[in-house]
Amino acid sequence: MRKLVIAAAVLTLAGAFSPARAERLLTDEKAIAEMLPGAESVEKVARPVSAEELAAIKAQLGGFLSVDAKAAADPKEFIFHFGLKGGKRAGAALLDSQPGKWGVVGFAVGLDAANGKIVNMAVTTLSEKRGRPVALKSFLKQFFGKGKTDKFETGKDVNAIAGATVSTKAAAFAARKAVVVYSVLFPKH
Repeated sequence: MRKLVIAAAVLTLAGAFSPARAERLLTDEKAIAEMLPGAESVEKVARPVSAEELAAIKAQLGGFLSVDAKAAADPKEFIFHFGLKGGKRAGAALLDSQPGKWGVVGFAVGLDAANGKIVNMAVTTLSEKRGRPVALKSFLKQFFGKGKTDKFETGKDVNAIAGATVSTKAAAFAARKAVVVYSVLFPKH
């Protein structure tokens, strides 16, 4: 009996320290639909990125494409989904993931196609133990209306969540990245 109790305790402790599994909050399809409300149809555009455009994007994001400032393979393209109304692009959506403290955090960012400002944002996947509040609309609404001239700095123009600093920074970076990538790749908005 004593061995059974010890084994149960060891398994419980091992589970407490195992990496978190990503929880799927929204499928990509649902996230895109949520980012592009009222769209009559959705156009998927895989936009190739040149070396010059990638350099411009990285320069505006502090030199990296992820919040943890780790070098990764450069993407050859960015995939945007455009919501069409009356045959014109009314909105744009970008899906992105950023490293959190316990795993990957997935984001969907909706942009106004005309001015490139954020109109909606959602968390699609979450591995964070304390970062769950970043998935709340009450937190994400602070990014609505932000554009390429905003700083997206945690503690300044982005309210941080106590105990979820890494998740907060990931959300701010994902929002800024969507705005920057859109402004560089689709400059005539």
